[in-house]
Amino acid sequence: MREHAVRRLPVVEDGLPVGIVSLGDLAVERDTASALADISAADPNQ
Repeated sequence: MREHAVRRLPVVEDGLPVGIVSLGDLAVERDTASALADISAADPNQ
């Protein structure tokens, strides 16, 4: 994703879109202490 500057990828099952995985989603899974993980896991603004 970094090499091609892609921030989001579609998740496809049986040829149909079922979701999106983002760079932030991966950051949360890989290193929960990273700044990107903190931002991605934060509650949305109201």
